[in-house]
Amino acid sequence: MKQATRKPTPPGDILLYEYLEPLELKINDLAEMLHVHRNTISALVNNNRKLTTDMAFRLAKAFDTSVDFWLNLQTAVDLWEIENDMRAQEELSRITAARDFIAKRAATKAA
Repeated sequence: MKQATRKPTPPGDILLYEYLEPLELKINDLAEMLHVHRNTISALVNNNRKLTTDMAFRLAKAFDTSVDFWLNLQTAVDLWEIENDMRAQEELSRITAARDFIAKRAATKAA
C-alpha cells in the first residue's frame, strides 16, 4: 500500500469555494441553472454524493470549463480512497491475474 498523502480536494469543495462563493451563487441558483433538483447540488457541495458524468457535463457548460476538469477531480478522490482503504487493498491482494489463472487451469488440464 502506498504511503498516505493528503486526500485530494473533492469536486464539491472546488464547486463551493472556487465557483459558488466568488460568483455569489446559492445552491438553489445553481440547481436552477443546471435544471436539477436542489438536493442534487446540495449533496454534491456537501460531499455526500459523487460527481457523475452527467453533472460534469452540466458544470462544464455552466462555468465554461472542461468536462475532464470535473471528472479528474472526482477520479483523484476515488483513487485516493481506494489506495488508502486497507479493506479494499486486502480485497485487491486476493485477485488472481488472468495469466496466472490461465496457466493454473492449463496445468490442471495437462495433469
